[in-house]
Amino acid sequence: MDLISMVTVIVLCATTALVANISVAVFHDGIRPILPQLYEGSMSRRDAGSVAFGLSIGFVASVGISFTLSTGLLNPWLLFLPTDILGVMIGSRLLAALAGAAWGLLVITSLAAVNSALTSLPIDALGALAELGTPVMSAFALFPLVAVFYQFGWKSGVITALVMLATRLLVIKHTGIYPESIQIFVGMLFLVGLAIRKDLTDRAAGQTPPTCPVCTVYLNSVANESFAISQFWRLLVPHCRRRSARNFCRL
Repeated sequence: MDLISMVTVIVLCATTALVANISVAVFHDGIRPILPQLYEGSMSRRDAGSVAFGLSIGFVASVGISFTLSTGLLNPWLLFLPTDILGVMIGSRLLAALAGAAWGLLVITSLAAVNSALTSLPIDALGALAELGTPVMSAFALFPLVAVFYQFGWKSGVITALVMLATRLLVIKHTGIYPESIQIFVGMLFLVGLAIRKDLTDRAAGQTPPTCPVCTVYLNSVANESFAISQFWRLLVPHCRRRSARNFCRL
């Protein structure tokens, strides 16, 4: 790995640990619901770190480490799940960023040594490790299909399942790429296409889609903030005495 790639990985790991520490974003979706509690102080960092560790360590072992050692390619499960743990567990922003950078450096420097140690064994350890991530990747590829069944009924789900199965068989027979990647792509195309079709049908029938409560709260907060800003300027304008200040306030 060249110097630019190493610096990029280290900076990415430091950044992800930092944003997890300040409760801005995390890579693991399961950790995201506890960020408000961590930000408000109702959950300690020790408890948040234990939750993050319990949710992430299985993916790190089954997908992150096995995929990287079997293919030699870095993946986000190996890099960013541990930085989520470090970010929510460490109290200091600086220490969290440094710990994330140290993890990225450790992954880069130890990958070749661990790979050499496993290939020197008398058994095929890398092949066995690669099989650990197969069930997880297959489950990920089925997520769009589950969403189609849940949102659009069994008929659309059966059609989507048949097309995804045919696509998987064709990819396995005629290409050498991972069939799960094409399978999830086809499933997402069906999911997006069915969602657009339903939206157009509902609009033609005069039906309005349900309002997302999270979006409603956000829009109300923005409206209240805009109202507060307008009231501030209304109070400020009468106090502007000089002409330049009046011109500024008119803007």
